[in-house]
Amino acid sequence: MKTANLLFTLASSFHVAAAYDIRCIYPDGMSKNPFIALGYNAFYRETMREHKVETPVVVRVGHHMNMCRAMCLSLHDPHVLDPYEMMPTWTVPAYGQNAWSTVLCIGQCYTHIYEGVFDVNDLLTTGFSETFGTNFTLPETRNDIYQAWGSYKLQDNQQPMLNIMQADDYHPYTMGHIAGFYVKYYMKSDGWNDMGLFNWDSENEVVAPCTGSCRKYQDTVGYEPSLDPRQHEWLSNDTKYECTEYCRKWQPLQEGNDGGSLKRQEFVTPHIGERAHTYLRDSTITLADPMYDLHNESLQVIEQLRLTSSDAYKQDAVHYFDDKLGVRTLISLRLRAQFSETGIHSFQEELLSLIGISTAEYDGLVQAWHEKWHHDLVRPTTVIKHWGDDDLFTYSGDPSVVGPETIKARDFEAYIRVMPHPEFPSGSSCLCTTYYEFTDMFMQENYNATVTNIQWEREGRTYMLNDMEELRDVCGESRLWGGMHYTAAIAAGEQVCSGLGQLAYEYIQKFKNGATFDNAYYWGDFLGNCPPNPQP
Repeated sequence: MKTANLLFTLASSFHVAAAYDIRCIYPDGMSKNPFIALGYNAFYRETMREHKVETPVVVRVGHHMNMCRAMCLSLHDPHVLDPYEMMPTWTVPAYGQNAWSTVLCIGQCYTHIYEGVFDVNDLLTTGFSETFGTNFTLPETRNDIYQAWGSYKLQDNQQPMLNIMQADDYHPYTMGHIAGFYVKYYMKSDGWNDMGLFNWDSENEVVAPCTGSCRKYQDTVGYEPSLDPRQHEWLSNDTKYECTEYCRKWQPLQEGNDGGSLKRQEFVTPHIGERAHTYLRDSTITLADPMYDLHNESLQVIEQLRLTSSDAYKQDAVHYFDDKLGVRTLISLRLRAQFSETGIHSFQEELLSLIGISTAEYDGLVQAWHEKWHHDLVRPTTVIKHWGDDDLFTYSGDPSVVGPETIKARDFEAYIRVMPHPEFPSGSSCLCTTYYEFTDMFMQENYNATVTNIQWEREGRTYMLNDMEELRDVCGESRLWGGMHYTAAIAAGEQVCSGLGQLAYEYIQKFKNGATFDNAYYWGDFLGNCPPNPQP
């Protein structure tokens, strides 16, 4: 176990061999505890929430942020591999192999992930400078690194990159730009069509280049909702409560805002299950059609919402577990609180835990989306609204009303927004399964323990989960309590994403490459002050 005295001794002699002294370039306004300093990504979480970014895109962007963490760790540890190709990469000299240099590298790398996304980078470079004293620079300011990256990747010539690193004394911001160009290279070819460079040519049924008015994340598989026999009676002989063939397929729901804008949903990123790059295993179709009895299943949804309308715990759970950024943060904070204070959870292991859970989550999402696109099943809201003038005693749509009320079926809505994608399987139960499996395996393998006593809260009300298994269960069940899913979708989400946690753990072990993480600079929260006359 590393101690504060050892850290003090090492930090005191840090300048002797260093081309830069981390104590003299580390921002005064940023916490000297690297675990806390890493929390500046809360800025990005709030940006995602503010702009109401759809869950698949949140997961994708979050994963690439974690690949920044992976790249910066590999650049600052002599053993850790490049997380994409699992090959050795450049490593900074010993004076740069510390948690604080790694933190600054990660922050600089983030500017590449958010290049051209909202106004995040403008806020980053100005707001962070005012708050923390950082001076992160935009990717376009380092065209020299971009050119050197091209020489390395396209011509297998790494000398220009080595020259830049040496000329800049391996400064954390320089290394962050190197990591950023690295991550951005793989982002551009991950199959999500994030810049909208491709479109679907329906006439020839092929992917085609976009030539104008290109929208980000455009569909590249040509998904179209089935014609709805509720609007086209000639398609079906179904009665009011019977639903077969086309009637069972997903239909866009109406959404609106206080300004009078009404619109119909589109299936968000339907192409990723077929097109997106995965890290752990290829996405496949493994689930059987659940063959819902849609009338009886919908009656159960109505009853679930009747119960939820009077149950504050269920209401809070529906809201809380809908926000996967918040759930991921909850897990990370509890893991740290439980283990970092004991001195057995280093900053490097913290990064590995974040990279692993993110990779499992990312692959889980792609797998779930492949199944959603394949089955293309209808949401309960669509089915129930078709019952028209039927009286329902359930949630009224007004969250300020405690208890159920009588409404017409045509006015039925779930407790929160229903996401714009098909019903089966549940993406939430899938993602929370990956959280549960990876976290338990990571903790058991590293510390012979599991994360327990997970406290979450909403609007001043506090609740406790015994362990990660219970978190997974409540996360999945909350989708039923909110009326967004039929019962079989929850177990199906768990099934289709089972095993990804173990694969993610194996992935980070390969990436770790036997690193012992015994560098004292990665432990604790001590970082001394810049000496009066630092060595050049």
